[in-house]
Amino acid sequence: MGGAEFDVSLLEANALAATAVVKPASVSWPFPIDRRLDQLVGLANLAGANTHRHELAAALVAAAPADGEALLAAVIAWRKQKVRDVVLDVSSTAEVVELPRYPPGRRAARGA
Repeated sequence: MGGAEFDVSLLEANALAATAVVKPASVSWPFPIDRRLDQLVGLANLAGANTHRHELAAALVAAAPADGEALLAAVIAWRKQKVRDVVLDVSSTAEVVELPRYPPGRRAARGA
């Protein structure tokens, strides 16, 4: 396929995936999704998870069905969602949703 070279990582099949070599993800997504991830981390931590954005995002990807039709349905549903559908705790009467914006880099430990 075009002769592109790449490295191969050999991973023990029975090792915990959460402890495997880390590959930085290059993900860009809309602000409402970023806010929702923060909110979900906060909810998980209130339940005792002691987690961070990267771990929850990895858990959600790992939990996604390995079914093309189900993934297609999820993508179509995502494309139809409004900001109020994505960001938690938005009033049904809100006309504007205010989202906090953070500088790049690690965030200080705090709730959502």
